[in-house]
Amino acid sequence: MLGCASEKGGETGAPSAEVTALVVEPAVAELHTGPDGGEALQFDVVATFGDGRSGRLQAAEWSVSNRTSGAIDETGLFSPSSENGGITWVTARFDGLEATAELTVVFDEEIVADGAPTGGYDRRPTETTGLWLYPENGVNFPRNTPSILFQWADAAASGYRLRFTGATTDLTVYTTALSWSADEVTWARVVGANGGATLEVELSAIVGDTLVAEPLRTLNVNRMDGDGTIYYWSTSVSGLLRVPYGGTAEEYLTATTTGHCVGCHDISPDGDIAFTYDGGNGPLGVRDMATGTDVVPYGSGLIGNFKTYSPDGRYLLTTLAGALLLHDAATGAFLWEVPVDGTATQVDWSPDGETVVVVLSTAHTYDWVFTGGRIALLEHHGDGVFGAPRVIYDPTVIGPTYNAFYPVYSPDGAWIAFNVSTGDSYDDPDANVYVVSADGGPAVALTAANQTDGITNSWPRWGPLPDDDVMWLAFSSKRNYGAITAGAPQIWVAAFDPARARDGVDPSWPAFWLPGQDPAQNNHIPLWAD
Repeated sequence: MLGCASEKGGETGAPSAEVTALVVEPAVAELHTGPDGGEALQFDVVATFGDGRSGRLQAAEWSVSNRTSGAIDETGLFSPSSENGGITWVTARFDGLEATAELTVVFDEEIVADGAPTGGYDRRPTETTGLWLYPENGVNFPRNTPSILFQWADAAASGYRLRFTGATTDLTVYTTALSWSADEVTWARVVGANGGATLEVELSAIVGDTLVAEPLRTLNVNRMDGDGTIYYWSTSVSGLLRVPYGGTAEEYLTATTTGHCVGCHDISPDGDIAFTYDGGNGPLGVRDMATGTDVVPYGSGLIGNFKTYSPDGRYLLTTLAGALLLHDAATGAFLWEVPVDGTATQVDWSPDGETVVVVLSTAHTYDWVFTGGRIALLEHHGDGVFGAPRVIYDPTVIGPTYNAFYPVYSPDGAWIAFNVSTGDSYDDPDANVYVVSADGGPAVALTAANQTDGITNSWPRWGPLPDDDVMWLAFSSKRNYGAITAGAPQIWVAAFDPARARDGVDPSWPAFWLPGQDPAQNNHIPLWAD
């Protein structure tokens, strides 16, 4: 055996008794690094022997769990990275035994933009409020979200400082501008090192001879990436655009590419997209997304407004003038009308195929304009046969004039997100997002995501089911995107915690603007597909 210690704290090359335990020293440590690197740290491994002695080992196998934060050599000398911080486990192995230490590598960086002054910030500031424009405090976003455009109001300052601090990050930015976003490398370093953690952001400004600072804001970097592609309808292009999460939007099916306005879309599990041409009560269209060929071409004689595919890809269910119409998904051919004993609209099939959620309305003008909407379920008995509607949420529990609409199942089938407003269902400024259990029960408002009343928080759609406790909802909202857009409808995304929803408390975080869309466009109806 290659035991290499005889006295506690001493070293020797002579054989020794059997090693019974190992300890890495220091057991907990912190290093600072930056673009120019940082000082190395020597780790040692202390062995306990069967005869009761202890001492440092010269021979041990060293490794680190997070190699992006640095490297360790055969002697236990850890050299931090000049590109990233991070938390890593330092492990020493010897003769079948191992021991670990926890090392935090903090990446320190200073960015000076546009010749901004850097002095005058090392003093006690006067607290102020009202400078921050975007993002909201406490926002939660997927790790692969492109850099937030941090925005603040003009304080007539000679300079501004942003400071980002987290377990593995200390980034300071000086600027004279009223906004800042990180370059791709810097942002990847910040979010990559802080996935699953919280960043604190301090905004301060030098106004005359006074240093003022906003209360700290928190950013929650989710440990998971956002997946899939978001297809949304834009009145600015009279059709659909698509943006892969983290990418840039491009035109997909628009008046330019099809010769017709295209909207109200759904995607089948087989990769077909169904939509409506020329607005409400317009012709039904279906296209194979892989080949770009039409399954149901324009002028086929079929009409459909809202639509949903069965998860087995067998059926397409559409709505027209308060009726539910069943189609063959492969051909689009009309099969039969699903009886509902009244008017129904705005449908979505459950992920397990066993139920369909619909809106039953009392005053039905169009499929998209009605009042008295209630959320109901139709059991699917198989082969396109459905049971009678069963109401699971009636918004009149809030007040007699309330309306519920735009229901959609979560990807795990446990929740239904929908809108509630005091007016009709079309473009109502009072619309807000709620959720209810798919089993029924009290509805819960997404208060943090809704932000405030009067900004048309419309038509929520879920993101793909992540391997995480947090899910994602995209919706359209006419809120301000800082100073970039003032009340134009844009796509926003909010995190959703089902555990909090089960407890009957607000399960949402403040929403963030979906990167990649054109802020000059009017964007609606985000469909988030795998």
